[in-house]
Amino acid sequence: MCVNSCVGFTGPFADLDKCPKCNEQRFEDSLPGKPRKPRQQFLTNPIGPQIQAAWCSPESATAMKYCQQRTRTVLKDLQTNGNRVLELDDWIHGAEYIEAVRRGDITDDSTTLMLSLNGAQLYRNKQSDCWMYIWVLLDRSSDSRYKKRQVLIRGVIPGSNKPKNVDSYLFPGFQHIAALMREGLKIWDASTDRLFLSKLFVLFLTADGPGMQFINGLVGHSGRFGCRLYCSMRGHHKPGLGHYFPICLHPQGDYNVAGSMHDDINVRKFIGRQPQDEAANRYRANLRYLQESTMISMYKERRLETGIAKPSIVSGFPRGCTFSLPNCFPGDIMHLAVLNLTDLYTHHWRGSLACEAPDNKDLWDWAVFRNLRAWRTHGQHVASATPCLPGSFDRPPRNSAEKISSGYKAVEFLTYVYGLAPALLYGVLPMKYWRNFCKLVRGIRLMYQHHITAKQLAEAHKLLIEFVEEYEQLYYGREGARIHFVRQSIHALIHTSPETFRIGPYGILAQWTMERAIGNLGKEIRQPSNPFANLAQRALRRCQTNAIKHMFPAVEPEPASLPRGAYPLENKYALLYKCERKASVLPAAEARAVREFVSAEGIQMREDWHNQPTLTRWARLRLPTGQTAHSAWVEEPKET
Repeated sequence: MCVNSCVGFTGPFADLDKCPKCNEQRFEDSLPGKPRKPRQQFLTNPIGPQIQAAWCSPESATAMKYCQQRTRTVLKDLQTNGNRVLELDDWIHGAEYIEAVRRGDITDDSTTLMLSLNGAQLYRNKQSDCWMYIWVLLDRSSDSRYKKRQVLIRGVIPGSNKPKNVDSYLFPGFQHIAALMREGLKIWDASTDRLFLSKLFVLFLTADGPGMQFINGLVGHSGRFGCRLYCSMRGHHKPGLGHYFPICLHPQGDYNVAGSMHDDINVRKFIGRQPQDEAANRYRANLRYLQESTMISMYKERRLETGIAKPSIVSGFPRGCTFSLPNCFPGDIMHLAVLNLTDLYTHHWRGSLACEAPDNKDLWDWAVFRNLRAWRTHGQHVASATPCLPGSFDRPPRNSAEKISSGYKAVEFLTYVYGLAPALLYGVLPMKYWRNFCKLVRGIRLMYQHHITAKQLAEAHKLLIEFVEEYEQLYYGREGARIHFVRQSIHALIHTSPETFRIGPYGILAQWTMERAIGNLGKEIRQPSNPFANLAQRALRRCQTNAIKHMFPAVEPEPASLPRGAYPLENKYALLYKCERKASVLPAAEARAVREFVSAEGIQMREDWHNQPTLTRWARLRLPTGQTAHSAWVEEPKET
């Protein structure tokens, strides 16, 4: 690869001796007759052997059959419910997947995969950017596929410069995948002692906004057609900026920009559950139109017209081995909700967005924290809420006034904006803005659920559509100077509910797994002088150790799901220590309620128990969600 990270010397660059971007030499100087040594290399970990290893023990092979077993259940439920999906708790409920199964593109022997790509900064105070990409085995259940030992580290693109041709780094691995798609991957099933040929099917390719541009070949969020789902909504250009913004209401006043003079867009008519082939057909036609360009100037014009910058590397996969482009590139609710929208709103509240004449920040009645004292007071309120948060909320948000611009974690933003802010801003933010914000919060909370009903999806869609419409009226208000308030993150909200019907719950496909892989691999770096090479070797070691754990599960048994002394119940409930050594006699009111419950449930108890009911009290109850409920018996202060 180029020492400046421009390109990898693969594919059309394989025979070059110099980087086509910066002209740096590919090889070190060497004596005549001696083999040439590359100045820098990148590592690609083939996925085929990793998939084979996942089938090499009876336990792991059984876990790999989750997809085929669950698919049968879903298809049976669809027949029972008149082909309607009433509840969604995995990508298997998505309409796109179900259609692929019915077409025969995906069979019981298929291996389903998801690619995730993202950039990473290894050190906070040092230029150390790199790129990492992973594969997730979607054949496993959602409670195991995202664990550290199940995630397949695909490779690392060293930095610290941004790569100028990511396709050249992806090419070796994608070439390997394409070969397995055409020829099949021979797998031995240790649970049934069966040898079969598996066809690989890449369902989704996910990334953050900048990373998705490299994979899908679109122009990105700043283009006229900047939607990452490639919808046909045209943006408005803001003079003086090289950006288009997805506003639905045409600006008033002297706004007159060529190519941006279209009428208002009724988002309720514009967005709906479009036929799945609509975007794919438009994409193919526009890509063909772009490729017919004969001059650079013509290419630039057509790039602007179509929203496509280049063919996607995914188009090299055999037909029927992935969803049609661009349907295989889903949205990412992690970056959308946790980083993009939270960033926008904190800037609104602090009044720190760019303000241009004739606009005036004194007119921004939503900027309730422009005053530094008010912002600091709010930050103290955020920090003081920590004792009120359940332990299942992971890391509580720190003081936003002190830490929000210095390492504030994504989970802190999530809890702060969608957990605490609606309460902390009540009576602080003007009511019309507070109501609009609460619609966003409720919609995001619903869309983040891993289990969501069709009724909840309809509610989320209604709330988010209303939020987008009201947001433009309240904050942008057809003012040309405020066009930049309406970012692609606002537009993306109108797609979330329809997309959930198509691909399953958004939370299942979010980038949390990728971010976690970056974090735990980064912690393993032990060579600061050459962190990128060390990171690549740690990724390789992770692949090797995970393969051994798949083949020999006894090497590292799965940790116990319940602590010592716990008493498991049905439906994933469990009683947690401590408990009474001797049953307690119940007060009269509680005894009456327990008798009624026992009678209603048909539970047989001894006659003497009915005369004087007794129960053994436990301190805590583990819920199916993983949260823990505490009993008043333990939590209330003891009398002295």
